[in-house]
Amino acid sequence: MCTADWIAIGVVAGCILLGALLGFGKLLAFFTNKIFGKITALFVCYTFGGMIMSIGFVQDLLIKIASLWSSGDNFFLVFLTKIHPEVIIFYIILFIAVFWLLKLLALLAKAILEIKVMPLKIINKVGGALLLTATGILIGLLIFQIIAWVGGETAVNLLNDLHGSVFGLDKLFLNNPLLGLVNVVKG
Repeated sequence: MCTADWIAIGVVAGCILLGALLGFGKLLAFFTNKIFGKITALFVCYTFGGMIMSIGFVQDLLIKIASLWSSGDNFFLVFLTKIHPEVIIFYIILFIAVFWLLKLLALLAKAILEIKVMPLKIINKVGGALLLTATGILIGLLIFQIIAWVGGETAVNLLNDLHGSVFGLDKLFLNNPLLGLVNVVKG
């Protein structure tokens, strides 16, 4: 096992322990509170927006919206066709929907899961451990993505450090699933 594997084990174990201590209700309330709620909504939109955008209905809707300006020959309509405002509109609507959905989910989860009944306590602790672990993994993927975008010596050194990882961290770095938005924008 390489050093990166041990770091990954430590991070995941720490996330599980801290998530279980705090519980799902408190974590979700924290992740949806004020500015951090907006950051969480942005992160969720970035992470899952590409998958949502690939749904047939959403693609058809985006094509219909894009057709409003793609048939024009003047400079402004050509410019709009090149910058894909339909994608910008999609992400603005997705952000608003995710932000308010997370707020509602946090209120409901906290109200239900903070009840002092043993089965709900267990669900709250397990849910907290899962939520914080998933968040830690997604943040790790985002860090990998940023390093891959920047490239250069840092990316090469990180890839060398990850080489031979038991958990396949080197493959995860090279095939990061967070490329959804980048692939949609690139076409």
